[in-house]
Amino acid sequence: MIPQHTKKLLYSVLAFLTLGLGISLQIKAGIGQSMFNAFSLILAELSNLEIGTVLNFLNMSFLIIYLMVRRSQINRRDIVQIVATIVNGYIVNFYIYIILNHLIIQTYLMKVLLFMIGLILASISLGAILAMEIIQFPLESLCIALAQKLGCKLTTIRMLFDIFFAISTLILTSITSRGLYIREGTIISFFMLSRLMGFSYYFHKKHL
Repeated sequence: MIPQHTKKLLYSVLAFLTLGLGISLQIKAGIGQSMFNAFSLILAELSNLEIGTVLNFLNMSFLIIYLMVRRSQINRRDIVQIVATIVNGYIVNFYIYIILNHLIIQTYLMKVLLFMIGLILASISLGAILAMEIIQFPLESLCIALAQKLGCKLTTIRMLFDIFFAISTLILTSITSRGLYIREGTIISFFMLSRLMGFSYYFHKKHL
């Protein structure tokens, strides 16, 4: 019989791989991204770097700020978070530039379908990962730490970050004439991501 902790770890790894696939499918669909992914994509385009590399840079930046805000020594969960952050970037690059590199979507309907599949996979996987409480994400950790430090609601802090990502993406897009990454997919993500993630989170909390 597999110990409960080992089962959670294996399930977290599987969900982590599925999360990377979900993010990659949304990017490949090309109809807009979540605020954070849109910001990452415009930076990747401007810097001529792979998207996973930019995600790694941003996530590591959030992690460093989080550790500074928390003001405590690095523990085992922080190390897991660092490793997971780096691996996540490589997973996204693997899916986008190797597995999905030659995938050509010809119709808008297929793009929407691909985006929805990616959104569902990413949302459910993220909810499962959070429910396992083994792998954390730097941005979410930073939001929690700031909310506790400032005495604000977590949702308020997270919304402020999304506003920053959205405004920054739109400004960079307007002054560089690059591709527009805040589109209909962004709106779909706004209304569906949290709901699907919440459903997955409570489902896995109850059954695992």
